[in-house]
Amino acid sequence: MIRCLLFLAFIALPLTPTQSSLIGQESAAGSEGVVTRPNKQEITDLMLQVRRMSDQEQNSKVALILQDPTAGKTPRSDFMFCTGLAYLGNYKAQICVGNAYENGRGIIEDLNQAYAWYGLALESSITDEADAKRAEADRDRVKEKLLSNYPHPTEDDLDDLVNSQKTRVAQYQEQVKKAPK
Repeated sequence: MIRCLLFLAFIALPLTPTQSSLIGQESAAGSEGVVTRPNKQEITDLMLQVRRMSDQEQNSKVALILQDPTAGKTPRSDFMFCTGLAYLGNYKAQICVGNAYENGRGIIEDLNQAYAWYGLALESSITDEADAKRAEADRDRVKEKLLSNYPHPTEDDLDDLVNSQKTRVAQYQEQVKKAPK
C-alpha cells in the first residue's frame, strides 16, 4: 500500500503545478488574456497613462477596438486601455469596457459589469446619435440576458449597479486630478 502511494506521489507531483509556477503563468498570461479584474492601482496608472495621449489618439484607438475587437495586440491590452479611458469619462471607452465584460474579451465575462458600463455610457454626454442607439441596444440586450436568469436582478438592483459604478468612476477621477501630470 505504501509503495502504491509513493508511486502515485512521484507520478502526480511533477504533474501538479507548484505555487510559483502558477504565479508565473498568471503574470505571463496577463498580457494574453488573464481574466483578473484590474485593481485600484492599475486603474489609476491606466488613467494617468491614457490622459497623456491626445484626444485624437484616444478616440481613434477606441474606435478601432470597437470596430474590430481583434485588431489590437491582445484582448487584455485593449481592455486595459479602454478601462483607463472609461474611468476618465470617455463614453466610447465605456461602451468598449461594457462590450469586453459582455463578451469576455480581456476580462472574465460579467453581465452585471457590462450593464453598469453601458448604463454609465448612456448617462454620459454621447455626442453621436448612432453611438447612443448602439449603447442603448447593448444595455437592453444585456438587461434581457440578466433578466432571463434566475434569480434575476430587479430594476432597483440594475440602477444600483450603474450608480455604484458612477460613484467609483467619480472617486477615481478625483484621485487622478490630485496626481501630478
